[in-house]
Amino acid sequence: MKISRTSTPPPGTRRVPGAGEDPLLVGLPPEAFDDRIAIVGTAGSGKTYAAKGFVERLLESGARVAVVDPLGVWWGLRASADGSAPGYPVIVFGGKHADVPITSDIGVALGRIVAREALVCVVDLSDLGSNAARRRFMAAFAEALYETNEEPLHLVLDEADLWAPQRPIKGWEGLLGHIEEIVRRGRVRGFIPWLITQRPAVVHKDVLSQADILIAMKLTASQDRDAIGAWIEGQADRQEGKRILGDLPRLQRGEGYLWAPGHGLLQRVVFPPIRTFDSSRTPKRGEHLAIPRTLAEVNLTAIVAALAASAGEDAKKPKEDRSGYARLEQELAGARARIAALEENNRELPFAACQNRGARCKRRSRSRRRRRNRPGSPAKNFRSQTSAAVASWDPRFAYGLG
Repeated sequence: MKISRTSTPPPGTRRVPGAGEDPLLVGLPPEAFDDRIAIVGTAGSGKTYAAKGFVERLLESGARVAVVDPLGVWWGLRASADGSAPGYPVIVFGGKHADVPITSDIGVALGRIVAREALVCVVDLSDLGSNAARRRFMAAFAEALYETNEEPLHLVLDEADLWAPQRPIKGWEGLLGHIEEIVRRGRVRGFIPWLITQRPAVVHKDVLSQADILIAMKLTASQDRDAIGAWIEGQADRQEGKRILGDLPRLQRGEGYLWAPGHGLLQRVVFPPIRTFDSSRTPKRGEHLAIPRTLAEVNLTAIVAALAASAGEDAKKPKEDRSGYARLEQELAGARARIAALEENNRELPFAACQNRGARCKRRSRSRRRRRNRPGSPAKNFRSQTSAAVASWDPRFAYGLG
């Protein structure tokens, strides 16, 4: 899907006050918004703010957008910058500003809804309680989304290192597999993934390397700069890449380097103000952030009905399927226990082998000593003759003094 700009918003979208036909965002052509984009930068560098500006452009074009928000900072798309007018009709699933509350157990149902319906939404996971609950939701959500989606969908993954870590937590490798499938092979199913992270060093390299466009904002840790170094070297000469990496720690908030090699772009840019409410802004000491007075209205009737119907699909599944799943889980747990026991045994083998080798060496040494000391043995005779010669040796005759 190529993003086009029209003077009339497509159905289901609404122009935010002040959203006119202004220049392209930081020089990106419209077709670049259908590329896989990675936005990296430290906390407070403005990466989420910049990403919101990009998403606003998608909403102006009528694109389908789903934002996975583990921090609860994207709901501000519903209001104008000053909060006095409505923003975009974005449905917020979950979080403190939810239109539709969610739990960690409805990942499959919500994934099907997002895949099947022509909507724009924020999936707010900030109120699910624990990282384990968020991962459980995301594993089911990503799998259902990948299996069901067929139309172009911009999937924005904020804090991407949570969903595609370089070192996945044991037992959660499946979540990484689902995200990798979406990023690497999802284009044929309509996926256009955007990744946002403050720690590119801990995002799985097989996921981060798939970005067509890289936006690097302030990065201070050498590990994080090294993580994008290989990507930069492939698009710019070595000296220029080294200079840019050296600049990253000194960038100001809202500044970044933009690489779009497919469009011939390599620029240092300053991102413009967003048009919607900045719900990701960090409050200053003693400050209370204002809440927008007006939010864009959304029609939830069809969504709630579809969510209930999708949940009902799971309830109608044969019980045999569920018992089979439980049986497989038990078998997997048993296999893991056996593997752990084998690993423990393998760790003990070298020590036991050393002990056995030492015992064998001692036995061989004792046997050799017994053979040498046996009466009549060549070794025994040689030692006896040598001892007699030494005992009868007279230095006077040896040196001609006798």
